[in-house]
Amino acid sequence: MDQPIEEEEVVFPCDNFTMVCKGVYRSSFPKRKNFSFLKKLKLKSILTLILEEYPEQNQKFLNENDIKLFQFGVAGNKDLMDIPEQAMYEALSVILDKRNLPLLIHCNKGKHRTGCLVGCIRKIQHWSYTSIFEEYRRFSHPKSRTMDQQFIELFELRNVVADPRYLPDWPEIQWKEGMIATMLFDGGLKGLQELMPADSREDNDVSNSREEKFTDVHDFVKHVQKVYLDMNQNSVA
Repeated sequence: MDQPIEEEEVVFPCDNFTMVCKGVYRSSFPKRKNFSFLKKLKLKSILTLILEEYPEQNQKFLNENDIKLFQFGVAGNKDLMDIPEQAMYEALSVILDKRNLPLLIHCNKGKHRTGCLVGCIRKIQHWSYTSIFEEYRRFSHPKSRTMDQQFIELFELRNVVADPRYLPDWPEIQWKEGMIATMLFDGGLKGLQELMPADSREDNDVSNSREEKFTDVHDFVKHVQKVYLDMNQNSVA
């Protein structure tokens, strides 16, 4: 007797879905019909940029599949978006930690808020603005926002927090002057000294400076940024 033929499961990708880079995807808000597709991605995390409480059915799906939710609320205004930079800094910290990957980024339609965050990722990856804005406009069609593109252009990478022990293995994110990666396990100026490029610390002795300890990583990054900039200004002078 012939064995019954198993029906192939039909999966439906989320709207505006694509891979951003290794371990990172983007899409619109996942619906119930998309859950089977998301399972195949073997996600560890979902990063949402919506302000509203996450729907119960989506939260249940996350719990059942051991997927962690990161929520950084950004208002989805139709004409003008006031993007909180701190939310983007923290969202990028999550993305730059390979322990959270594979990860899906989404907002409501996967266009503007998601596009801004992806644009900031592209800056870290050293894309040209021409390429960044072409990608943004492609996903935000038919309504691109000049303010979104301005936000991406002015976004300051120096405030991004990333632990170099857990950076994703993307070839574009080796140590660069434009991004400070903090040594969380050392902290203070000792961590800064270990991270500084050799040519930047040859003539600057930070080991004799008073080492401070910080409980909040963002305070530490602001401190590191100030010391780093002061040292470079002194070397130029």
